[in-house]
Amino acid sequence: MWNKEKSVLLTQFIVRACYVLLAAAVIILPFIFNETGDSVRINMLTTLGKYVVAPFYVLVPAGYAALICIDKLLINLKKEIVFDVKNVKLLRIISWCCFYAAVACFTSFIVIAIVENYILGTALLLIGSGAIFMGLILRVIKNVFEHAIVIKDENDLTI
Repeated sequence: MWNKEKSVLLTQFIVRACYVLLAAAVIILPFIFNETGDSVRINMLTTLGKYVVAPFYVLVPAGYAALICIDKLLINLKKEIVFDVKNVKLLRIISWCCFYAAVACFTSFIVIAIVENYILGTALLLIGSGAIFMGLILRVIKNVFEHAIVIKDENDLTI
């Protein structure tokens, strides 16, 4: 039977798998965009690579910060620590990671649009827009948690 404990464990497994996948991507990405193979492939991948690799490496620290915060949130959830200021802080950090990702994507989009005018720029624009939307959702959830903590604290003081 599926329950909340199994759901948290599955989510924790996926988050920890993302640690490994992100580290693997950091190592493998330069090899994907190296200059070996036929000339058409080299030209396309070299041009594409110079606009993919730099934004990716700029986003890696924010990605790891968000993964660490999500992992800590899940650990708190397993300990049944829900409406706590630590969780609000973690949600705030994750939302700022999303906004950081959006700025990096929009900056890369502008550079690509000015220099090369590739369709890849549109993808970065969409990813950046999604990051802003996710950051806004997290800010709303953070504000709900802050308000819930105030109500919880007031109720705890009531006899």
